[in-house]
Amino acid sequence: MLKQINYFILSVFMLELISLLSGFGTHFEHYKYAIMLSVLFFNLIIQSVSIDSVLSKVKNKNRRG
Repeated sequence: MLKQINYFILSVFMLELISLLSGFGTHFEHYKYAIMLSVLFFNLIIQSVSIDSVLSKVKNKNRRG
């Protein structure tokens, strides 16, 4: 689910970048960009922590077996 949220946020940023480069400007205020970036970074942190915890569990399981 977190990956889907990240992909959605990145697609919004790409759409805004294309809109800006084509001369139509942006459609969001700055605080909305800040919120989306904070959600994106928070998701990346959560994913990296959860991957590390899963890897440590797998390593501990392999040592026991």
